[in-house]
Amino acid sequence: MSYDTEERLSAAMQDIAGDRPYAPDLDRIENRGRKLRHRRTAWRLTGGATFAAAAIAAVAVATTGSGTHAPATQLAAPNPTATSSAAAETPLAQLVGYLTTAPKPAGDATLLRRDQVYTNGLKVDVWDLHADNGDYYFAKTRGALPAQVKGGHKQEDEAGRKKAVAAAKLAAQGNLNDARKRMALAYLPKNPKVKPTIEAPGVTPPGPVSTKLPKDIQELAKVNKTDNWVWTNSMDALRDGAGDPLVRAGVLRLLGQMPEITVRKSTIGAQPVLVLTAGLPAAVGKERLTVNADTGLPIKYAADDVAINYTVTRETIADVADGKF
Repeated sequence: MSYDTEERLSAAMQDIAGDRPYAPDLDRIENRGRKLRHRRTAWRLTGGATFAAAAIAAVAVATTGSGTHAPATQLAAPNPTATSSAAAETPLAQLVGYLTTAPKPAGDATLLRRDQVYTNGLKVDVWDLHADNGDYYFAKTRGALPAQVKGGHKQEDEAGRKKAVAAAKLAAQGNLNDARKRMALAYLPKNPKVKPTIEAPGVTPPGPVSTKLPKDIQELAKVNKTDNWVWTNSMDALRDGAGDPLVRAGVLRLLGQMPEITVRKSTIGAQPVLVLTAGLPAAVGKERLTVNADTGLPIKYAADDVAINYTVTRETIADVADGKF
């Protein structure tokens, strides 16, 4: 949602509602959150940065202490002798069921390489190290990451990231309604001016009662903002907690209950994948998440302005600090 549209909605609602409470502050939060997400997605980019486009390959996420990557099947490869009841489930449900009981891999941090291609031609790859305790280190090159870890140069925005990851874990094994609320509000300030309304998945809000608002503004007021927030924040949780099977399970479980999200089976080379397409209106629009069908590991994210290829490995903080990864 653009600031222009947001301001029009705010002004129109103020004219109609007078001094009564109204919701545009949530639109501002949503818009700001989307901008921040794209900044987090492409963190600290420089105009001169380039990368050699890498083919998307199968992702390994279990490592030994020396940083040697073990086969991906050791992390999340369901037993091929699935029960008949499991076979009747959707591919997404089968994957979620497996991940909720999959063992957590060795290591205490997840290393994420993001190969990013923008519609304006910019190509960038960056490196993220997400520690299990929530600490986050960033570098524009792999070789620069050890110094960031040794120097304790942690990135900001820790509270929201931790809340999103925690909400995903709750969704995996806890109350899904509570997890949805926590995921939606992960980046919301503690005391927002307007108390947000949490809508059920796919439910269309009634919108403003007045017909004085322009038609496009009336349509925007009917957007299920909760679904937008859950999708947006889940992308952060999956990125930050990609090395944890519970995080992957929780994110997929949350997304699986939203009717605006379609899931289809596909392949990338010999790798089976699930493509989740979010046909969400307003702030999100049409975005796609591709995950490995056996592991749930994120492989690719695509929006209108960027396509990102992910390579995920499991590491230890000490090894990265020593350059042994």
